[in-house]
Amino acid sequence: MKKMKIVQVFTLLFLAIGFVACDTEPVDPVLLDNIGNPGTSQGTFKVDFSGQTYEATAITAVINDGMLAISGYRGSGGNTEQIAFLVPNPEVGSFSGDDLLMYYQPAGEEYQYINFNLEQVSGSVNITSIDTANHTVSGTFSFTGWWSNDEEEVAPIEFTNGSFTNVTYQGTMPGGGETGDDILTAVLDGTNFPVANVAVAVADGGLGETISINGLDANQNKVIVSMKASLNPGTYNITGNILEDVVGGRYTTTSPEAMYMATTGSVTINSKTETRIAGTFAFTATGSEGTVTVTEGTFDVDYSF
Repeated sequence: MKKMKIVQVFTLLFLAIGFVACDTEPVDPVLLDNIGNPGTSQGTFKVDFSGQTYEATAITAVINDGMLAISGYRGSGGNTEQIAFLVPNPEVGSFSGDDLLMYYQPAGEEYQYINFNLEQVSGSVNITSIDTANHTVSGTFSFTGWWSNDEEEVAPIEFTNGSFTNVTYQGTMPGGGETGDDILTAVLDGTNFPVANVAVAVADGGLGETISINGLDANQNKVIVSMKASLNPGTYNITGNILEDVVGGRYTTTSPEAMYMATTGSVTINSKTETRIAGTFAFTATGSEGTVTVTEGTFDVDYSF
C-alpha cells in the first residue's frame, strides 16, 4: 500500500473491515466534491496548524446517511484549501479517531493530510451543541494529519484548537441529535460493560452497506458489532477474515489507545424490519494489548436514517 484513497480510509474507520483495495492514485476530486459545495453554510470554522490560524471563508455542513460532514474552505479556484471531517451518528458528545475521517487538502495538491496511516489513527471531535430548530451545530476538533502518499517523505502536521461555531447544516440529525431507545448490552471479560450511549451508523465503503452498532461507556471505550445491511435473520460466524466475513466485532479503548479485532465468534439477527434490527452476539478479539472476550451481547436499534 503506497497511496491511500479517502474512500479506503472511510471504509476502515466506519466499518472496521480494513482496506478493500490497494491503489496508486490520488483521491478522486469527485469524492471530495460529494462532501459538499463551498458556501452553503453560515457560522465559523477555524483551526491552528503550521504556525497559523486557518479560518474558513466558506463552510458546508451536510447530514447524509446518518453522517455529519463539515468542510471549511479557504481561497478560490485553483488556490482553494479544504479541511474536513465526517462524524457517524452525530449527537452531543465526543468522538475519537477510529470513528472519524479527517483531512486537509492543500491547494493545488493531488494528495491530502489524513488522520490515519498504516500504523495509527488520530483525531477527536467534540460536539458541544446541536440546535435542531435552527439547524446549527457547534464543537471542537483536532487531529494529526499524515501525507497520504507514503512514497514521499513528508512530515505530519498537527491540527489543534479547531472549532466550528453555529454552523448551519442541511439534512436531519439522526434521532434529532439525541440518544433514543437504541440498546446494546455486553459482558466484557466476565464483567458487565457499562454502556452509557449507543451510536448507530450505516455506511457504504464499496462492498455494500454495513450497519455498525457502537456501545460507548463514560470514557468512550467501545464495544462494536457490525453486519451487512442486506442480511436476513439468522446466525453468521466471525472467522477473522475481514474481506469475506459478513459480520464483525471489535473493542476499542482510549487509555491506552488500542483496538481489538474479533477473530472468532458469531452474530445472530433475531428480527429485522425496514427500520429496526435486533439480535445477539459474542466474540473473542485480539489487539496490541492482548485478548478480550465479549459474551452475552444483545442489540436492538433503529438503523434508518
